[in-house]
Formats: sequence, C-alpha cells, structure tokens
Amino acid sequence: MSPQFVDFNSDGHLDIVAGIFDGSPHVAWGSDKGWKQPEQILDRADARIVLNNFWNFDAKKWDTTNRCDPVGQTLSGELLTSAFAWDWDADGDLDLLLGDHTGGHVYLRMNEGAAGASLFATQNVPVQAAGAALTVSGTVATLCMVDWNRDGLMDLACGSMGDAYGSGKGGGVFVYLNTGTTGAPVFGLPLVLVAPSEKASVGAAERPDSGLYMDFGDHDGDGDLDIVVGGYSHWTPKSPVLTSAQKSRVAELEAQASSLRAQLSALDVVIENAIKGLDEAATETKYQELHAAQSEKREPIMEKITATGNELGKLVPKPQRTSCVWLYENKTPSISR
Repeated sequence: MSPQFVDFNSDGHLDIVAGIFDGSPHVAWGSDKGWKQPEQILDRADARIVLNNFWNFDAKKWDTTNRCDPVGQTLSGELLTSAFAWDWDADGDLDLLLGDHTGGHVYLRMNEGAAGASLFATQNVPVQAAGAALTVSGTVATLCMVDWNRDGLMDLACGSMGDAYGSGKGGGVFVYLNTGTTGAPVFGLPLVLVAPSEKASVGAAERPDSGLYMDFGDHDGDGDLDIVVGGYSHWTPKSPVLTSAQKSRVAELEAQASSLRAQLSALDVVIENAIKGLDEAATETKYQELHAAQSEKREPIMEKITATGNELGKLVPKPQRTSCVWLYENKTPSISR
C-alpha cells in the first residue's frame, strides 16, 4: 500500500518502498532494467520490521510479537500497512515512518547506519502530535511528508482508512504542521484537508469515503498545493417506486435468499463438527476434503443466491462501493504564510 518512489539505497536508481498487509515494509530495488521483486526491509539484527501483528510466512498464519514495542511500552494489535522513507533527523540517511492500520498511530524506525548502508533500529518510536501519541481518525491508510504551508519544513500528511465495508464513518485527509526545525520535527494538532466522510451519497459516487490515498501538487499552477485523492466511494442508487406486484416479488426473493443462506449454513455446520478438536494441519486437510465433497451441493446453491441477489438488487438497490480518484483544488493559497 502507498508506494513511494525513492532512491532508498543511494545508488542513483529509484526504488519503490511500500507497506503491505503482511505487516512489514517492503522495497523493490530499481536498476537499469527495471524493478526487482519486492523484499522485506529488515532491521540491523536482520529481523522483520513490524509493529505487533504480522503474517508469519513460515507458520502460514497471523502472528504477534512485542519485540519492536517502544521502550517502556507494551502494545497490542498494531498492524503496519503503510511506510514512508524520509530523513527524519537530517543526518543524510533515510529513516522509516510506519503507519498503523489498527489504531491509527504513526511510528518512527530510525536508520542508525548511513546513506546506502542502512541499519534500522530494532524498536519503534511513537510519533507525537501536540505532546501526545499521534492518532489518525479512521486509522492510517497512507502517509507522506509535504511542505503544505511552504515554510521550508516538511509536514506530515495522513490519509485514513475509515470503515472500508460497512456503514460506519469514513476516512479523511489530515496534515500535521511541523513547528520544529530541520532534523527535529515537532507536530501540532491536525488540519483537516478532507473531512471524514459520513457516507451520505445517493445516486452517484460523490467523494472518497474509505481508504483515502492522497498526493500533492500544484495542479492549476496558482502557486499552492492541490490534492489528488484516490479511494472508495460508498453510495446508494436511488430506489425506484415499486408496484404491488414488485413488492410481492421482493418478499418472495428475500424469503428465497434466507432459505438458501440457511442451506449453506447447514453445510458449514457439518464441516465445523467434523474438524472440532483437530490440530491445525489436520483441520486444514479435513476442511479442504469436506468442502470439495460438498461442491455438488454448494455450487447450485451459490448460483441461486447470485441469481436471487441480482434480481433483488434491481428492485431494492443495495449500497455500492466504487473506486475513483478526485481532485481537490486548494482555494486558500495564503494559508499559514
């Protein structure tokens, strides 16, 4: 998520740095022939850089650790999904900012090496805003550094995830102005650039509601920074006025859908009872075996569920989720000058 083009190893080629949902930052090294396959960025002890939660590729399951927790703190549930390389302390090498998808925090992983010879610290440091742990409303989807108010200091911009699937509050875009100095950033309370969404669009996709990814540039050439935001729009088509016959058909379809879901649940119960008490390896084997054995029963049920849902959706439109990109023009060029 949130890929960044940056010369991460100072060899003259642009690399790609990104956090992904396995809980680690990755880099795809650039060369004259293009980019290599991504690999995990490791710390000075050759261990994965993580927060708490991560996908364990050896055990093939989600795992957790506290080995990277800040000094004197014990955290739980934090998941790294975004990363941004930036020279935090102005010592000539790139440090890493790490975004937390679970709690909305941002952490710093210091580079204790040198440009082209990174040695990242083994513990995370919480980034603060207004004297407290920085917490992004809606949790972090992406982050970057940008001189938003053009004072020569880089500010921290964060796009938030929000509720990506349900009806809960959506995400926004925030910038934390840097009031410190070069090499010693100090952030204040966030400016709201794109307000968190209430997901109230009807009839069309009107704005980014969840998973907000932003970038900055002077789109209209007027001397200030505009914002390009990608994300999901949650919207509901306008409902048609139904006839009595159509209302009756809606009731029939809803009853059919409920019956079909109950049939699937009954098949799931058979599998759940069969794997109860088995170890992890035996559970996976037995699950796959029974699921395959049920395929002749499951497939027609799933086909009917799809057909029923399609017909019902034309009569009673369901909420939609559409990915789009929006341009926000900056109408306040004199901000914080």
